[in-house]
Amino acid sequence: MLNVLRLFAALAGIALASGLVLGKLHQATVEKISENVMRYKKVPALLSVQAAMRGGGELSEQERAEMENQLLSSARYLDVGAKEPLCIYVLSGAGETPVVAIEGFGEGYGGKLGVMTGIDVDSGGLTAVGITTMSETPGVGTRVLEPGFTAQFVRLGKDAALRLKKDGGDLDGVSGATISSQAVMDAVRQAKELHEQHKAAVLDALSQGS
Repeated sequence: MLNVLRLFAALAGIALASGLVLGKLHQATVEKISENVMRYKKVPALLSVQAAMRGGGELSEQERAEMENQLLSSARYLDVGAKEPLCIYVLSGAGETPVVAIEGFGEGYGGKLGVMTGIDVDSGGLTAVGITTMSETPGVGTRVLEPGFTAQFVRLGKDAALRLKKDGGDLDGVSGATISSQAVMDAVRQAKELHEQHKAAVLDALSQGS
């Protein structure tokens, strides 16, 4: 009986140790995935927003690295009473009009399509957009990445109708990619609505600088 208890204790110890190791491995994996999503999907979209805000122009490798680090550190996580905190990114520098970027999602032809939307905090208008994630048809739906489409959102006023012209809105869709175009509209509209709903929390985060 004593041997059985010792064996049971040994097995329990092994199971506990294995569970702890697997738990740490899972956590490390989740953190690595989150870091990669941030660096390779969200940051490039944020850089696109900033580039459009500044009128374009190529960045040197050093400037790009510095801007990436700045964007990574600009994230603010706001408790708005939802299941997940609302993440905003601060895009403006000292003395400039406050601009934040919020990610929204729409349902594209190939699944969820994510868009980072820059929003002027004072006016509520848009500054620019950048695509974070998409699985659209190459050469068709992916054309929503082209400047001919995304340029429509640069310095777009607060009262603009964020719908396709065929639906009574103010923006042109990409020919042959209506679903993808609509997904971008839905994602941008979602981001704008999130900002409007939680503007007090956004302003509070900006005033605290954290």
